[in-house]
Amino acid sequence: MMNGSQDPGLPDVLHIVGRSHGRENSDICGKYLRGGTVYGRAVYRQRGSTTVIRYWPPQRRWVIDREGLRESDVCAAFAADSRDLPHPAHPELIWCVWESRMQGHVADTEVIAVSAPRTVTIVGRAAGATDVINGRYDLASVCHGRPAYVHSRGDLCIRYLKEEHRWIIACLGQDNGCVAFAEAGHFQHPGHIELEWMLWEAGRGMFCADPGMRALVAPTVVRMAGRRAEAENARINGSYTLAGIMEGRPAYVQPGTHHLIRYSSRTDRWLLDTDGLVEPSLASRLYYWIFRGDLNAAGERCAAFSEASGSEHPGSSDLDWFVWESRRGNFLLDQGVCCTTAPPSLQVSGRAGWRENEFINGEYALAGTYLGRVYYQKPGTHIVIRFWPPRSCWLIDGLGLQPSDACSAFADCLADSESPADVCSSWLVYEATRGSHLADPCVAVSPSGDDGSAQMDEQMLCSSMC
Repeated sequence: MMNGSQDPGLPDVLHIVGRSHGRENSDICGKYLRGGTVYGRAVYRQRGSTTVIRYWPPQRRWVIDREGLRESDVCAAFAADSRDLPHPAHPELIWCVWESRMQGHVADTEVIAVSAPRTVTIVGRAAGATDVINGRYDLASVCHGRPAYVHSRGDLCIRYLKEEHRWIIACLGQDNGCVAFAEAGHFQHPGHIELEWMLWEAGRGMFCADPGMRALVAPTVVRMAGRRAEAENARINGSYTLAGIMEGRPAYVQPGTHHLIRYSSRTDRWLLDTDGLVEPSLASRLYYWIFRGDLNAAGERCAAFSEASGSEHPGSSDLDWFVWESRRGNFLLDQGVCCTTAPPSLQVSGRAGWRENEFINGEYALAGTYLGRVYYQKPGTHIVIRFWPPRSCWLIDGLGLQPSDACSAFADCLADSESPADVCSSWLVYEATRGSHLADPCVAVSPSGDDGSAQMDEQMLCSSMC
């Protein structure tokens, strides 16, 4: 019935949006990851739960099922599919969601599955009257069959204007007019660097091109971790904030330093330059420098590098980093170093206090790298959350770091998962009475605390990098 074949024409990620928060079954909304096929159709699993979107042939419908893969038409929601679509991210599908009051599934035309990134970031608008455009926009709904995004402040939106075939940036709730637009072309979402944006210039009474402004899909913060404190160039460790675009890829700076992570098209590498922003004028003119493509100004110097291998941003633990060693006069692979989107701390919650292994609850801090991923440790204890490659899962281990799958709890994840907050199953906790791990749907792992570097993002996007 199920296989893991991967069709490149299928989206790897989709989102369910539109079910109002607080309504019954509103938790079907969220991010779903592709994982194999059933009956010749793609299967998508909601991150952090057992809920899946699967195809049910007897009734020719897509179903959202909390119980995962099974032979049943019982579901929280479904959409009839008369066109034999290969995946459910099509705007013409009408989803019917279960409502206990009606004792049946009721059509909710606001619910839709869309293949689009969760966030889009606008960078590069120079400081001034319209620099408020810069910042992170989160997927909120669908408009004319395409994703719509709302600024993290809640005042602006990016949406598709069908009549003019444009992406526009407008005040939330404004039906007419906009502050910026870009011709949509063949792009199905606005997070493409290639889009050329036109900004309204009140002083000139017209829309004018801004070559520095770009929309992109990239994490706002990445973290370098794993370089030993006593080693040369240990200063590469730390958080780096999205600050602009270089050679068609995102560039990151470490707040309070001259450190810069950027892409080099000449070598197809990610470069980490600890003196990348030394020249006072460089930061203030970075966008001019970027879009001129003046590689001579930047050079290829760096303290560490990784082969890009087609990656859209440097925040992937699958990338290998080579770090400069003066004693050897060469760059050497450091298998402990990784660049990741994992958060600096995590909160484990939900295990009842009266149940076995309730000690897994609590705060965990990023402590280093192990077996190709970051690991987290509960302060003052040996308890860690670590990645186990053979099974592709995250483990909570009371005995610390060990080359074993022995653990108190675990959750499966995709092979490219960057942190224990990115899992695709419920957490299973060991029960001595049963002699096995049993699912505890109450257990959750989520990012915690404030990330100071992320808070600087919006200011840096308009002031220090334009």
